[in-house]
Amino acid sequence: MNDLARYKLLAKAKVPPAAKLPYSYLMDRAGGRHSCVLLSGKKLALEVGVSPSTVRRNLYRLQLIGRLRITSRYSEEGIRLTNQITLL
Repeated sequence: MNDLARYKLLAKAKVPPAAKLPYSYLMDRAGGRHSCVLLSGKKLALEVGVSPSTVRRNLYRLQLIGRLRITSRYSEEGIRLTNQITLL
């Protein structure tokens, strides 16, 4: 996804600017929309430079408006793995 397309997409999103930062980072990391990223909330917070609670709150907002889907993943032994974040 080129920068102009990403800027237009972010401008249309009805979320606070704090939610646009992790969304833009996820789009870069995934290579565009309709892609998946395996990333924990803590790691995402470290990468974008905000607190984990800010990331959780804004990912929830993005999920509510249909910009992404967060899927919890578990190993065969039941151990929690990193989340799968799918950009829609």
